[in-house]
Amino acid sequence: MRDDGQRKVEMSKLFKGKKFIDERMAGYIKDKIVEALPALKAAFDKYDINPKDMIRFQAVSEMCQIERKKKGFAFKQIALSLKMPQYRLKDIENSRVTDINADILERYIDYLGLRECFDVWKEHNEDVYERLSKKRNRNAALITKKIRMRQKLQGETK
Repeated sequence: MRDDGQRKVEMSKLFKGKKFIDERMAGYIKDKIVEALPALKAAFDKYDINPKDMIRFQAVSEMCQIERKKKGFAFKQIALSLKMPQYRLKDIENSRVTDINADILERYIDYLGLRECFDVWKEHNEDVYERLSKKRNRNAALITKKIRMRQKLQGETK
């Protein structure tokens, strides 16, 4: 079994030369954060937060933020153009992976002209992207369920 010093050296070597943080590196970062702040583990669990996904998504968040600022775009301007709420764009730039909708992310990426960079990130992080897509499908299912419940209630009151 390796000691902590050997693991630090190994992780340091892995970080150098990598364009994106992979699952293994994100796990190491998460472990170090939880080691330093143990109460966070309970918060991650309570709020169903996947810190490894947040860490890995950070590259996309930064890409979007840098490009938006470089082009001088305000959230309001983009939201009006894309016909979506500003908070959805802010969710992306703040790496709130539990709130990011893959469809909105794709539209925002295209609006900012980051398709090529994003596709490279997606290639290395398919599992993270899939979880964003599944969230979209879960939300669609919940909306459908709510609509059916309303229709049923309206039918009972007539």
